[in-house]
Amino acid sequence: MNNKKRVIDHISRLEGQIASVKAELAKPDADCEKASKTLLSASRSFATLREQFVTCFLAEYFVDTKGQKSKTFSTLLTLIKG
Repeated sequence: MNNKKRVIDHISRLEGQIASVKAELAKPDADCEKASKTLLSASRSFATLREQFVTCFLAEYFVDTKGQKSKTFSTLLTLIKG
């Protein structure tokens, strides 16, 4: 699976999590604990998505056609991941 497909799939999962929170809160007898747990998962998922997106973008410019990562690619990922 290529990097862009992974990012798109991740976005789809995140959209599902957000829709689930919205649907739960729209209920008259909303389970706020359930909604908050799903929202926490979505928050963590968003952080991972951001990292995947940046990695995908950097791979376009810093990985050669043979899949060899440049030193710049590795350095930038280290900086981004903190």
